[in-house]
Amino acid sequence: MGSGGRRLLSVAAAVLLAGGIGTVGVGLQSDASAETAAYQSTVVPSSPPALPLTTAPPAPEAPPAPEAPPVPEASTVPAAPAAPEVPGTSGAVVGPVLPFSEPVSVASDIIGVDSSLMKLGLEPDGTVAVPPGDAGSPAGWYEGSVTPGELGASVILGHVNSTQTGIGVFYRLHELQDADQVSVTRADGTVAVFQVYRTDTYDQDNFPTMEVYGPTDRAELRLITCGGYEPSTGEFTQNTVVYAYLISSHPAGT
Repeated sequence: MGSGGRRLLSVAAAVLLAGGIGTVGVGLQSDASAETAAYQSTVVPSSPPALPLTTAPPAPEAPPAPEAPPVPEASTVPAAPAAPEVPGTSGAVVGPVLPFSEPVSVASDIIGVDSSLMKLGLEPDGTVAVPPGDAGSPAGWYEGSVTPGELGASVILGHVNSTQTGIGVFYRLHELQDADQVSVTRADGTVAVFQVYRTDTYDQDNFPTMEVYGPTDRAELRLITCGGYEPSTGEFTQNTVVYAYLISSHPAGT
């Protein structure tokens, strides 16, 4: 985010987030059809007339039972190859998931980030609040999203600059690449380790709300800041978004 920008989320995005869009919905399919048992009656013929009592001839010898044909061996069906992993599409939970615990700090040695986290809520106009623009301001976790490590997309926002300097907590966020790692320390003493799989920049007027904040089938993280500074207006026109997913966790200090 820029020092004065509050356009990080559209009103639509804020409303969707407040409604819990970062969780996976479970559709319950009703099975209200009743089974009907089919009944078939059997006609019993009347008894035949009695015959004179005679010695019954010996019963013919039963022919030998035909030999059962050999049972063919079941053919081996090769397993289908695994489908490529696409976040948010399988409907089943993928990878590790942690219980609820609010985040305390976020860190990435690759971009020199080690910041405490403040809580961010909503502004009166429905937009997501941003951290203060002062130098040294920490990043912030949007408390309308899941906590880092829970199923869904957890959202952390930080400034790209500050009102006093040209460097904010997420000044180098755009440098994160695939396979880079970001760690979030949580209040329960666990460190959630996320691996980056995508970094994109979007125009704020064409921000893909559902793609960024929509449901996921694993524990994911979104790191967001501003970009696209326009000197003529003094405003940022873009957002940089880093996508990452949970790969492991460990106790803090280990």
